[in-house]
Amino acid sequence: MAFRRFALFSWCLSCLCTGEVRESPGISNETLADYLKTRAEFLKHEDALADGSGTKLTSDEIRFDSWLRSTVQSMIAQYKKERLVDRFVPATYFPRIRAHIENTTLYKVLREMPKGGALHLHFASASSLEWVVKQGLDLPGCYVFWPNKTSNVSETLPVGSLAFFNSTQVKPQGFFPAHELSREKDFREKLLKLLTIHEEDEGLTSPEIWKKFADIFVRVTGFFTNRKAVEEYFVATAQEFLADNVTHLEFRVDLFHDQGALFDLDGREYRGAAAMDVFQKQIDRLHVTSPDLTVKLIGSSVRFRNSSEIWKDLEFAMQVKAQRPDILVGWDAPGEEDAGHPTLDYAKQLLEFRDLSRKKGIDLPLMLHDGESDWSTMNTVDAVLLGAKRLGHGFNIVRHPLLMEEVRKRGVAIEVCPISNQVLRYVTDLRIHPGVEMLKNGLPVVISSDDPGIWSARGLSHDFWEATVAWQLSARDLKTLVRNSIQYSGLEATEKQKVMANWKRNWKQFMARWRSFEVSEVSEVREVLI
Repeated sequence: MAFRRFALFSWCLSCLCTGEVRESPGISNETLADYLKTRAEFLKHEDALADGSGTKLTSDEIRFDSWLRSTVQSMIAQYKKERLVDRFVPATYFPRIRAHIENTTLYKVLREMPKGGALHLHFASASSLEWVVKQGLDLPGCYVFWPNKTSNVSETLPVGSLAFFNSTQVKPQGFFPAHELSREKDFREKLLKLLTIHEEDEGLTSPEIWKKFADIFVRVTGFFTNRKAVEEYFVATAQEFLADNVTHLEFRVDLFHDQGALFDLDGREYRGAAAMDVFQKQIDRLHVTSPDLTVKLIGSSVRFRNSSEIWKDLEFAMQVKAQRPDILVGWDAPGEEDAGHPTLDYAKQLLEFRDLSRKKGIDLPLMLHDGESDWSTMNTVDAVLLGAKRLGHGFNIVRHPLLMEEVRKRGVAIEVCPISNQVLRYVTDLRIHPGVEMLKNGLPVVISSDDPGIWSARGLSHDFWEATVAWQLSARDLKTLVRNSIQYSGLEATEKQKVMANWKRNWKQFMARWRSFEVSEVSEVREVLI
């Protein structure tokens, strides 16, 4: 074996020294040309399987497509040239690489691109939690659980948990006024670190990062029971997405029969339909300056509840839908899938919900978190067979070829959240994320950002950047993904037509001016990958 390796090395060295290139004997140029023709035809047929493959591009879109492909290939070539292939950006933990992404021209172009809708967002983490720390803490009555070393407090809550109290309420031990704590050096910075995931968390396993992730939601839950806090954060979130050229938003919001109400400091409660009205009031407020903005809500329980509680939550959701049909457009039961109930545990309740909804003439589609799992579960199978209109994450569906065909037939959209899946350690390298398989196999896919505030992303552009580079997407792919976000949204037919028309106008304008952002990426990729 060693002799063979030496002989091969000697032959290669002689070729390099003499300049001789020895072609394979017996293969004519005509034969190679025939093969290349067969190859091109094969790839053409394969490309026809992708969702949106029949979409025709305008001349502006063709030029954009050429620039996009060239830019991505130049970036990849530069990563390899700099011997950074082992630190390829979509294979690097997002908090570590975020600044680099934002410094690329591709990101700046994608940020200007009209991206339609964000269909998978959890309200309490949909935008920068830095806003909570910088502005939210200054709201009247805001307190933080921040026991000091001398406090004799049993830490039943994570340090940094937020809550609101009025002047007459007895404050639990360990809670201090936020405005007083803010006088301490570095308090806000320390609190923000407790509310976010950052590059030091890269080594955590999926269960470990989920523990930190869950603790963040525990910390902010009390903040988002305050009506004023919800209103102000909602406006800040909508403005953040509008700045990212996302004009339709669908938030998952808590909708439990026995908890999750909003409150004023004087104790006034807003539950169910009244809570929907709190959001609607802010939507109307934003329409004055942003008439193209549309917002819908998806009522959420959680998959840790037992079947009896889930049924009560479903009944409550039907009641709210009947009272506020225009804003509530779906129902979900999110939560860590591997630790919670399998969807099959709720099959009886979901079937009863489907039948009762039909009898009452209530249209509240299931938009279920399913397929976000380390394991090969049956949750995606049950979700689709139980009638879900959309799947949250759904990346395990690629393990079920017949189910993928059923999803195509039924038009069940899959809400793919690439960065979330990487941050929570389901997929470390986004080049092998199943989302690209779904898209190329003709499944209806949308790109969303899940909980971007927790990893300091903004809007959808970071997720679009990662998908574009990791999956080497074309202009046709981007157009399909964006169009899907409107087509499979919870908007009513007339609303959908209007939103689609607005998007087409904005898309056309973007395609006419994208060149103003065109600069070389090659010089930019040299900076950062540490």
